[in-house]
Amino acid sequence: MTAQWPDVQFGPADWTLDSTETLAEGFFRLDRWRLSHAGHQGQLIGPLSRELFIREPAVVVALVDPAARVCVFVEQFRIGVAASGTGESPWLMEWVAGICDTGELPEQTAVREVFEETGLLPNGPLRHLTTYYPSPGGSNELIHLYLTTVDSRQSPRFRGQADEHEDLKVHCVDVDACFDALDRGRINNAATLIGLQWLRIHRHDYAL
Repeated sequence: MTAQWPDVQFGPADWTLDSTETLAEGFFRLDRWRLSHAGHQGQLIGPLSRELFIREPAVVVALVDPAARVCVFVEQFRIGVAASGTGESPWLMEWVAGICDTGELPEQTAVREVFEETGLLPNGPLRHLTTYYPSPGGSNELIHLYLTTVDSRQSPRFRGQADEHEDLKVHCVDVDACFDALDRGRINNAATLIGLQWLRIHRHDYAL
């Protein structure tokens, strides 16, 4: 048993990139990388070939209205679920999210996306919850997760950027109903799971 969280053995200098090839480039990009890296028993691993899904950093913003005791979500179509073969609805309930524009700080992206997707503006500070890789085995995507407070009374029912083919339905959901959905396994996307779990632990910070 390790008494404390261990440091990983290797760092950024312990792998080498031999070549890259772009296989597809459209809404997203797919590359093939050929690389080698150090092994835990002193050996060299590789050369090996891996496909890599390329994405710019993104933000997710959990929205809470403490006065109304609701969380604000958007409902939208997600192609990954449509292609999953599970038979689940490809319309998901999610926190606000979006990709950072070139030169844009994550905090700036957060405020912009909150307004674009819900018509609201934060009325409290942006609280950084965590930064994580949602699928590091095959993508460089990096997610910055925030939480902020809003006045949900100002939210329209529908929202979205027409030039981006966004079709969003805005939902204001009772906090206890959110936690009940979490317990019953009705939340099926990582950022919403993480945000709701964090909020449940810290709910007293927002008098919920």
